[in-house]
Amino acid sequence: MKTHLEIAEKYLPVFWMDEKEPFTIDALGYTVFTEDAPSGSFQKRFLTADWDRTKWLVEYAIWFDYDIQHLYELEHVWVYVGKDGKVWKVEGSFHGKFLNQVKLDTGEVSVDRDGIPEVYLQPGKHAIVPDKRVIALIPQWQESCQELAGADGLLVQDMFRDSLLAEDTEQTQEQVRRYIKDTYAFAPSMEFRPFRPDPSLLMAWQELKDSIPARLKKELSVIRDSVK
Repeated sequence: MKTHLEIAEKYLPVFWMDEKEPFTIDALGYTVFTEDAPSGSFQKRFLTADWDRTKWLVEYAIWFDYDIQHLYELEHVWVYVGKDGKVWKVEGSFHGKFLNQVKLDTGEVSVDRDGIPEVYLQPGKHAIVPDKRVIALIPQWQESCQELAGADGLLVQDMFRDSLLAEDTEQTQEQVRRYIKDTYAFAPSMEFRPFRPDPSLLMAWQELKDSIPARLKKELSVIRDSVK
């Protein structure tokens, strides 16, 4: 019997990232589902599957300390594993919604020759798409990495509101905006390289969630020391 960690390690996706991407994946939370249940990390999503066909549904919560427009980002990939151990469906988060991760030319699920899910990251923003050609359809995908870098400052989302409310001052917002733009603004190359995160970055979702306040405070300290 495989543990949930072993399952998460086995089906950990390959992420195709722009060669000039300034950020890396900093942590990955995982949850393995064997029945319908609400997501713990993707707000208002109730996960369902064809359980006659599906053995496991693996949810990866992908944590970045930075998005090109704001401090921190949490994206998701959902991997549906069949009774035969093969991936038969993959979904990825996309600006608050999600997309099927299928090869545009064939409609087949996006997996590599070894059956490992593979997805593309929107440069700087990290939305999950199945093909780099999709990125050109996203409004302001280039501007967000350049003149609009840092524009959204520190996000105060419901999930982390208690940890961030005291930090939500105009001074902090302006410091975050300036730091991101000055430090990370870039012109995407649209040349992509594959990256499969080290399994050591995996942790149960609740462990990742519990670590987030300290992660944010650490980055805010770095920003405040850099931007006077």
